[in-house]
Amino acid sequence: MNIQIGDYDLEIEGTFDDPLIQNNCNDEKILIDGKKITVGFIYNCVYKQRKSFEYGLRSIRNLYPDSPIYIVSDGGYDYQYLEDEIGNLKFEMGVDTMGPYKKVDFNNFTQKEHQESIKNNIAATVDRLEKGIKYCGNPDWIFMSEPDVLLRGKFSVPKNAKILGSRLNEASMPPSVRLDQWIEFNKILCEVDTSIPIFRWGAVPPIFHTETYLKAIEIYKSNFDTLTKITEVLYGVNCYDIIMPFFFSLIGEPEIFNSEIVECLRNHNWKNTSHPIVHQWRELYGDDDHY
Repeated sequence: MNIQIGDYDLEIEGTFDDPLIQNNCNDEKILIDGKKITVGFIYNCVYKQRKSFEYGLRSIRNLYPDSPIYIVSDGGYDYQYLEDEIGNLKFEMGVDTMGPYKKVDFNNFTQKEHQESIKNNIAATVDRLEKGIKYCGNPDWIFMSEPDVLLRGKFSVPKNAKILGSRLNEASMPPSVRLDQWIEFNKILCEVDTSIPIFRWGAVPPIFHTETYLKAIEIYKSNFDTLTKITEVLYGVNCYDIIMPFFFSLIGEPEIFNSEIVECLRNHNWKNTSHPIVHQWRELYGDDDHY
């Protein structure tokens, strides 16, 4: 089956051919040392998983002692005390953007009240990233972390990357209507001349080049009246793993496969691997809701 989207003629046969394959990174990597190449860490949405969050935070500080960290509590616990304890850290108490989203599902996301929740969630992410980047001093790279992310070593980025992710998900995943949603999403996306289509994604945790992101957000804001329609055609577009690659697609930069991530729920041998970035790490989670 061929799909014509803008200037792109995409052939879809169950799995996608290049450039829509999962591993699209080149072999040459750049170490993010926190000194010669700077990095800032942003927690956009921490809630009540205190033990896991604090453990991950201290691991970051041990690896990157000079890198600034910006934290927003999404209506959860107050972590103000960490400013003195960790240092080079700023905490903000934000409003709850995820609570209303818990009512949204694949079948009801187009309803008016849920559309409002989704759009508010995206707006909060853009606003918090703007503030976080400013606090972090506009570093070369941003690492967006979460309480279920554990950094256990310094990380590298492929030389051809501006945003990194797992690229585990593809538009042909069940249910079949999902592909229809992605086609409609890409039709809106291609209305922006500088954009490229997305049919693979998985940017969790998102790691991205700051300067490129800021340019992409300017394109997003300039085309907001058109792009705001994406929430009406694609379920889950506000989630990091989609919205961050979406921003970068506006400037023609694809999500690049990150080979340094291991996910606990997909690889039960994760403790014995050498991956510096661990996702789905919930050993210290309590009974509180993941949000």
